[in-house]
Amino acid sequence: MASSDDLRAEYLLLQTFYEDYDKRALSLKAIAGPLLGAGVAAGLKEASDAILVATIAVALSLWLLEAIWKSFQYCLVARIDQLEAWFRAEPAEPVIAPFQIYATWSQSWLHYRRAASLAAIFVQPFVALPYVVLVAVAGAGLILT
Repeated sequence: MASSDDLRAEYLLLQTFYEDYDKRALSLKAIAGPLLGAGVAAGLKEASDAILVATIAVALSLWLLEAIWKSFQYCLVARIDQLEAWFRAEPAEPVIAPFQIYATWSQSWLHYRRAASLAAIFVQPFVALPYVVLVAVAGAGLILT
């Protein structure tokens, strides 16, 4: 049987992991957003299809990477939910094994690795921004120039 100290330690570790994904994504956006914006501006100023296409390619790659990271983050939710239920004294099972992060993560990954699950994450506003705007502006620049 798990001690509440073990489960508390696991819960705190999972919460840290969960929040770290958002910190990484925001750091990436803070660096990539202005650089991609500069790429769009340069492509429009120079009427350069090559710069605009390259900027779109990089923006789409980073957008996809962020969606994949978000799916990794969501894989932690099942275990967090399980631990929170246990602490509320609502466990599905009265005995819960501690330190099962990978076991529950890999079970969740079976769902999130599917293209449909990733597509649903890809279009979430906090994942799509600023990439969708940059791709749209660069795409419009390709069409209009």
